[in-house]
Amino acid sequence: MGAHSPRQSLVVALATGVVSVVPIGRAPRRVRAAVVAGTGLVAGGAMFTALNRPHVVGFEQQPTPARPAAAIGAVVGAAAAGAMAVGVVLDREAEQFLVRRGVRRPRLVLGVAGAALSYVFDALERRFDTAD
Repeated sequence: MGAHSPRQSLVVALATGVVSVVPIGRAPRRVRAAVVAGTGLVAGGAMFTALNRPHVVGFEQQPTPARPAAAIGAVVGAAAAGAMAVGVVLDREAEQFLVRRGVRRPRLVLGVAGAALSYVFDALERRFDTAD
């Protein structure tokens, strides 16, 4: 895919910061479960589509048969859901850590930190990206 331009990196960083302000760790259990399940379904479905119908996503390769594509999609979906579940727990723990340290606006701190890290990592990717 390649790295983003500096302007694209800034937009992604700002979006990351805005999303990081949302206190998903404090959301009701059903909302958290829906976010985790939705993440898994979207990731698994996207992988299945990319393998079984590669032309839909612009790949020029032979389609993978439905069963193997579904199995791979299920594994990717489960991994994405698991990663999201861990992320929700880490979000809650990070916020509580900041609150215990007396930070007045922990969500704002997390948003700024998320935006800054996103931009830095994208800038590093741009710097070290090699032409394929």
